[in-house]
Amino acid sequence: MRTLKTMKRLLLLLPLFLISCTVSQKVIYKTDDISASQLTKTIPIKVEIRVLNDNRANISENSILFTNSQQTKLDGKAYFINAEKNYKKDSVASQITRLMVEHFNKAKLFEMTFYGQSNYSDYYITGTLNSFYGEQQYSSAAAVGSQFGLIGALATANAKTPGRILIDISDLKLFKKDGTLIKDLGSFYKEYKDDFKVDAYGWYIYWNVNEKLKDFNTHLIEKIRIDMTETTLK
Repeated sequence: MRTLKTMKRLLLLLPLFLISCTVSQKVIYKTDDISASQLTKTIPIKVEIRVLNDNRANISENSILFTNSQQTKLDGKAYFINAEKNYKKDSVASQITRLMVEHFNKAKLFEMTFYGQSNYSDYYITGTLNSFYGEQQYSSAAAVGSQFGLIGALATANAKTPGRILIDISDLKLFKKDGTLIKDLGSFYKEYKDDFKVDAYGWYIYWNVNEKLKDFNTHLIEKIRIDMTETTLK
């Protein structure tokens, strides 16, 4: 029984070793567990989500993401950040938009949601991405553990360090396809402060930011449902 438990833990740690060998990251999270309840009120329109306007580089707090690696220093202390250069070639704004579309469809927010421009939609949503930022403290324990292979990784598998994640999308607006503004949905911002899982190389910060994006989109959906409750669709 103990051997079986050990093997399971080794399998869980395998992705950590694989990811430490690559620098390419994706904005992604699991959506198979997302579903709408029978009481969910679907907004009866077909909507396309235009790729978010990426404003992050114009905000000073984000500058470190574009100039530093995932292992950096903040106020003289060692930190991990979700550095921009490690994302896949597809832009962060595009990847976030695709996830919004997938999440919206799973949650049945609209009758149908499309990515980018579509011939099957009657409305479209635009917005501006201001923050997709993650930082967490370096872990000396995880760094030491990495020197001892799987045994060391097992010993530090539950290591966590304090961190902060910011996600901010503003200027969300719903338009009819002819350009008529139907609803100004405003802005949506969330800041997460917690102890997050950490590894020796700083790759977990990307996973942590992705998981908080899932929470962000879940709450964004509920905001849109509420905001659209009394909206007259033209």
